[in-house]
Amino acid sequence: MSEPLRVSCLHEAATLTAGDREATYGPPVQNMQHIADIFNAWTGRDLTAREVAQLHIATKLARSQTSPTHRDSYVDTMAYRGIEYECAVAALK
Repeated sequence: MSEPLRVSCLHEAATLTAGDREATYGPPVQNMQHIADIFNAWTGRDLTAREVAQLHIATKLARSQTSPTHRDSYVDTMAYRGIEYECAVAALK
């Protein structure tokens, strides 16, 4: 029996965030903070790494409204939720 689609998406999200993307962009919390630092310098705002992850989630939610069967939007949303959680935990340290 093949695994349910949700499980397949979760496995893919885990593989991407702990594999290729981390190798390319660095640790996710550090990457989200780097994005926040750039955005904050441009806008004078004070976004956190967690809020940057939430913005990425919002992007993927908007895209899934336009293309509801595009798997990438779901996989990336799952990955960004995990990254958001890591950002929240890191902020407590």
